Amino acid sequence: MTGESTQKMIVQWCNLIEKGDGHQAKIDMGCYAEELTLGVIERVIFGAHYKEAREVFAEGKEIKKLVVHALADPRIPGFRSITSKITRLIKERLASGVDGDDLIGLMLRANKSEEVESLSSDDMISECKTIFAAGQDTGATLLTWGMFLLTIYPEWKERLREEVLRECRDDDGEAPYINSIKVLGKLKLLNMFLLETLRLYSLLPFLLRKTASDTTLANIKFRKGTMITIPVMTLHRSKEIWGLDADEFNPMRFEKGVLGAANNTYAMLAFSCGPRGCPGRNYTMIEVQTVMTMILRRFSFSLSSQYVHMPRNFISLAPRYGLPLIVRKLMDGEKK
Repeated sequence: MTGESTQKMIVQWCNLIEKGDGHQAKIDMGCYAEELTLGVIERVIFGAHYKEAREVFAEGKEIKKLVVHALADPRIPGFRSITSKITRLIKERLASGVDGDDLIGLMLRANKSEEVESLSSDDMISECKTIFAAGQDTGATLLTWGMFLLTIYPEWKERLREEVLRECRDDDGEAPYINSIKVLGKLKLLNMFLLETLRLYSLLPFLLRKTASDTTLANIKFRKGTMITIPVMTLHRSKEIWGLDADEFNPMRFEKGVLGAANNTYAMLAFSCGPRGCPGRNYTMIEVQTVMTMILRRFSFSLSSQYVHMPRNFISLAPRYGLPLIVRKLMDGEKK
């Protein structure tokens, strides 16, 4: 699904270039990243019925704006409307008797099995909302900041392109391709680059957690039910945790993995940790790896002079004024 959606985006970019001067075009990467990841997650959850779900998710994006002003308040206007529409879609699928290969189909098949505990409608609704939030917003945010950093550090853009062209080839060693997680697993530099992107531009600037019981942290006592704010961005740039170069861009710090990059097991909090960790972590990483690999294969890109660097906390961290890029198709001689 990701490859198909990315190919459509690539065609759109090529058309923009052809309609322009034939050499390059300006695009807003933030908008394209959001549209691409939204289209993929719609298909993951609703499959062939994704068009019916687009209205629901469009409302969800609008309600996200209200969450900024009413964080963690379940009584945000519109939540009930979204829930009722998802319920209707699920009931229609139940009535049709067609499971499908999407997330709802998997849940419906699980309900028919005697080996596992069945899911209620509320459970299904909750799963759909969780997977949507975990899969769409995180993917768009990581892709946007990853593209931004490649324009700031063009030497890494070239290193990643060389890795893609070297590792992603068919059996005859010809045209680069991506057809499996195994292929993406060979892209070590890309993985390190994305981890460093997550460290410097965390998906969530902070986390909120409520104590399940009376507890003590750093000799401070907290009663059960106390809401604690975890400053992810501050911790991700802590010199005590990451070393003296914590404020610097250095993907090679992850050469030996996350555990080798910091002095704390829980140093990387981009997807949180433990039972409340983001369920879409692997999905997001694979999705962004796939998209960036296909872009690096076909385009050169640079930051537009109109870009204004002003990250904002909009639930997730995003460029306030978008990410305008100048994209140019690579010539055959550049695809070595």
